[in-house]
Amino acid sequence: MLINTIENIITIEWNMFQKVNNIGGRADCQDDYETFYIMRRSQYENWSDRMIRCYYSFLCDCEANGRNLVTEKYARMMQYTDLHYFNKHLAAHMPPVPQVNYRLINQMIPVLLQWEEEFAVAYPGLAGRGRPITSEGDASGFTSMETYARGEFETYPTELLQLYADYVENLKSTGKSMSLMIQDTMVKLYGYSSIEEAEASCRT
Repeated sequence: MLINTIENIITIEWNMFQKVNNIGGRADCQDDYETFYIMRRSQYENWSDRMIRCYYSFLCDCEANGRNLVTEKYARMMQYTDLHYFNKHLAAHMPPVPQVNYRLINQMIPVLLQWEEEFAVAYPGLAGRGRPITSEGDASGFTSMETYARGEFETYPTELLQLYADYVENLKSTGKSMSLMIQDTMVKLYGYSSIEEAEASCRT
């Protein structure tokens, strides 16, 4: 596992996150490094080494060129949660997304959502503390996992998305769930010995 590279990725992303300008002013989560760190590390620890290297190279290039991927991610989410605002204020500033990228994203999203639904059935306590799963949940005032994933994926280069799609297909074919893998890493970073222990704590 490329721990040092993952740490470098998180540092760059945190610095980008500090520069995000929210409509309502600075968000509380921009001052919560621990949560940010755990969420991001839980994700990257469950990527392949090729994915991590590809993303780190891309992220470094973006940083060198003054491109803020975190700002772009949140902006792209708004095309799903507030299309009028996105078209009026943000769309013209967004780099174009190749059509092949959308095909890869649409290939992955149903699998990722299925994994999240299965996790929610198995561990309702933990799932209940997270985001709504599908985009229908955006109406609740919390951005759904689906919308968040689409916004983030749209900032990725084609090479990374292809690696990601291949990785998802491989996990699916071997009966593994990325949602379960990420949650297992996350609860351990929070100090639990297992997902089961973390789930039990939700009922106390």
